[in-house]
Amino acid sequence: MVRRLVTKARLRAVAPWAALSLLFAVTSVVAGLLVFTNDSERITIGAHAATVSPTFDGHATLDLGAVLPRLRMASNDPFGLGVNIDVQETNASNLTDLINRDALIAAQPEGEIARIRQAVQEMAVDDALAGAGTGLLMVVVVATLWAVVGARRRRELWHLVHRHERRVEHRAIVVLVAMLITIASIFGPGRIRGVEAPPTQWTPLATLLPQLDLDKQLQGVEVASGFSTTGGVGVIKTAVDTYQRSTRFYGQLKDKVGDVATQIHQPGKDEKVAIQVNDRHDNIGMDPFAAEVAKVAGAKLLIDAGDDTSSGQEWELFSINSLRQHFKDFKVVAVAGNHDAGGHVEAAYRKSGFTVLDSKPVEVDGIRFLGDSDPTKTGLGSADQPGDETVDHQSKRLADVACAQPEDKRISTFVVHDPSSFADTAARGCATLLLSGHLHRQVGPETKVVDGKPVTTYTNGTTGGAAYAFALGYTLRRPGEVTLITYLKGEPVGLQTVTAELTGEVTVGAYTPLSS
Repeated sequence: MVRRLVTKARLRAVAPWAALSLLFAVTSVVAGLLVFTNDSERITIGAHAATVSPTFDGHATLDLGAVLPRLRMASNDPFGLGVNIDVQETNASNLTDLINRDALIAAQPEGEIARIRQAVQEMAVDDALAGAGTGLLMVVVVATLWAVVGARRRRELWHLVHRHERRVEHRAIVVLVAMLITIASIFGPGRIRGVEAPPTQWTPLATLLPQLDLDKQLQGVEVASGFSTTGGVGVIKTAVDTYQRSTRFYGQLKDKVGDVATQIHQPGKDEKVAIQVNDRHDNIGMDPFAAEVAKVAGAKLLIDAGDDTSSGQEWELFSINSLRQHFKDFKVVAVAGNHDAGGHVEAAYRKSGFTVLDSKPVEVDGIRFLGDSDPTKTGLGSADQPGDETVDHQSKRLADVACAQPEDKRISTFVVHDPSSFADTAARGCATLLLSGHLHRQVGPETKVVDGKPVTTYTNGTTGGAAYAFALGYTLRRPGEVTLITYLKGEPVGLQTVTAELTGEVTVGAYTPLSS
């Protein structure tokens, strides 16, 4: 005799568990979506504090406050997922400075886009957990009530509801209540709240500024109507012009790396290449150029010698976001400079997964590093302020650490921001290659032999093309430089510079072998 897999007894046994599972799933999804669509997170985007809120309108919308218009562009994310960005306070001193700064950051938006996506993903995970918790609570409550009522009382209630003489009345009441709730939920809110303003009308930016030849990215931008006054159009035109000058200049720099690719040294067998950047001073425009140089050279390691910002403020974390995004597949070793002081930059390094040198030897990608962040604190346009120690004291302290290492664990690469911080280690010959920035000009490489071992000191010029402490702009203030460092079995064997000139040309220095 064939036994039936599905029987009434089995259905009755499974039904409560299936009902609880369905209740959990429905409650979790509904609660999670409700929380998600009403969630928000305050983060730093570009030069502003901002509140990010997820939507399902398929657009990324920027609310720039009462003076500037709202902007939006299609997000192209699944399920129509979008985001509202309520841009808030900034430390810009005037409107012109604010517009120029925002336009320049918008010209290299990858880091900020990644930060916004990260914020939305974090909210989605948190809200999914909250929804699951609500679903679990609902299951526990229903299961508890089910058990408390008991089988006998449930049968009595079932009989009461399904008695023939009352069945029609009960069902009619249930249907009527459900209809009333549905009607009220659809039409009620619109009747209660009067319409005080017409819905927003959006105008393509190309329509608003027909005299400009907009690039592909700007073609998809729309501007909220109602701001098309002479002053408003002038503000937008200024921002667009700054944006396009920046993308044109830095985009051409990146493209010209390919023209000099044959001049860039290629690693041999068992060799590895690192790229050094420093003194970017917020100029994220140079990041695609540096990343392209690294790609052509076959580099997989980034050495950051500090001063990625101009004053170490939280609003400047767009600079770290950009660096992380353009070198997302790289291992990164970093120290903070004197203009990065305050803790925000080092915290952003660590959150980005960078290895921050802190006076302890560490091995990264087979290379033994030692270094530390700069102890001096310097704001934008302000004088140096002493930190917990002087540069001279740091130099002596780090030299003691380097010279205490056993011979088989000798420091291969010593990284600091100020070259004064490696003076004692270089004099005592306790590291093979000592790297720095800070001076905004190249010094070295200079090699000397100490106790029979070669010691090379080298200071890379400013990667951001900075003349002073602030380099963000649609052009360079002085040549922007990166240095390629070739390693063999963890030891440095060669250096080569690649420079972005003020004219927009790219020049490649001669490959300099290092003594071994």
